[in-house]
Amino acid sequence: MEDEEKSLNGGTAIFVILMAMISVGILACGLFFMLKPAPDELGAGRGRYRQAASRGRGRYEAPDKVVEEKPAASENEVASRPMPELRNRLVRDKLVTPVGDGKDVVTIMIYLNGSNLESWNGFATSDISEMLEADGSDKVNILIETVGTMQWQDYDIASDHSQRYLLKNKEFTLVDDSLPQVDLTKPEGLSDFISWGAENYPADRYFLILWDHGGGSVDGFGYDEWQDTEDSLTIDELRQALKQSGLVFDFIGMDACIMASIETCYALYDYCDYCILSEDFESALGWSYTGWLTALAGNTSMDTEELAKIIVDDMVIANEDDSFYGGSSTLALIDERYVPQAFEAWETFAFANEEALLSVNYSREVERSGRAAKVSYELAQYYITDMLALAVSVPSPHTKILVSRLASCVAYYNCSFDNTGLTGLAVTLPYNNNEFYHSLGRVFAGAGINKRYITWLGNFQTDAATDEYYDYGDFDEEWEGWDELGDEYYD
Repeated sequence: MEDEEKSLNGGTAIFVILMAMISVGILACGLFFMLKPAPDELGAGRGRYRQAASRGRGRYEAPDKVVEEKPAASENEVASRPMPELRNRLVRDKLVTPVGDGKDVVTIMIYLNGSNLESWNGFATSDISEMLEADGSDKVNILIETVGTMQWQDYDIASDHSQRYLLKNKEFTLVDDSLPQVDLTKPEGLSDFISWGAENYPADRYFLILWDHGGGSVDGFGYDEWQDTEDSLTIDELRQALKQSGLVFDFIGMDACIMASIETCYALYDYCDYCILSEDFESALGWSYTGWLTALAGNTSMDTEELAKIIVDDMVIANEDDSFYGGSSTLALIDERYVPQAFEAWETFAFANEEALLSVNYSREVERSGRAAKVSYELAQYYITDMLALAVSVPSPHTKILVSRLASCVAYYNCSFDNTGLTGLAVTLPYNNNEFYHSLGRVFAGAGINKRYITWLGNFQTDAATDEYYDYGDFDEEWEGWDELGDEYYD
């Protein structure tokens, strides 16, 4: 990030520094989605602030006791180990096949919804600066559409209407100044950007990045400063936009908070081979762009998993190295081909263990505090439940198949050292919130999730004991990474 410090004297300097700290740390974007504040109440921390599971690799020993269960839904109990060479059973082919030998033309589309992150602190244009620092290539087109922001801070970006830019070979060029103020919350805005990009910058490989706040699998992506604070782009609307565009992607990434859920991945299944998402709140830094764009410029046929490792690792490192703007971080690469099987295994596990799931609240009670203010919020307030932690904490004959399939989904995962046991992929369990459940029903149905499962989630409105949260202490102490997960979990 650019150093934005100015030379000030005495008390003025102290005052400005304190105000900057408050504006960065007071609220995360996840808090925005919970409280739905008015624009002038929003903080600039990226709805993105997290604690993670460690980089270390270890083993979690399964409980010995197996509880009695209700009859399970039928399931084809075939699963794979997490190693790439074995993650190839009962799955569709990849949607994108690179040309290879460094010959691929790549178009990267970045839906840059700066929101208050840009208006207050210039974080979006700081990321543009990171992109401009990367090595360029004649075969790499980076397309940026600017939306949702009342005040852009740099590069002469218009604030009264949306624009489209081409970033190529270290040059940032306005290529379409004909747009109105695009409404981020409408799927047509995104689908039009994608269609325009594919028509004007055809490629062998396409990447899509959604940049802004995130609110989880129900509230969805983005806060548009020009729209009602209640509005966002929900995952069913995202799915609609992708369908309308007619394009498939090598990866879809969300540089946003708490979007790494099985429901989000399910909505994206037909439109990409991989997605890159954070399960927890991110700091204002978000992704780091220079390293992976430089690597891609050097080899446009680079394997997606290798490229994604750079994205994931660089984000974690940047957050650990920046004591002011940085914070806890986590990021996962999800192999979309395995998502239906993982969801099927989750359904079987969940239906069979309904009584256990309703007996205690399994949402993650992980608290965050603003850096300069006594503001706290929890993952549990978004009904975020880590899938692996839950699976190994509820003794069940169905644990093994579920864990194995989750391991196939999570192709790569990394996080900062302040581990709280998150493992890359969450599920949404709406403990005793009827309004949230009704929103969930509409969104999940539009995302392609089956009616039987949505109806089953209604049990959490009447039968769930929400006063008591499950204690994940044992899991948190033992969990050290997917690579060392015990062999007892794999068929």
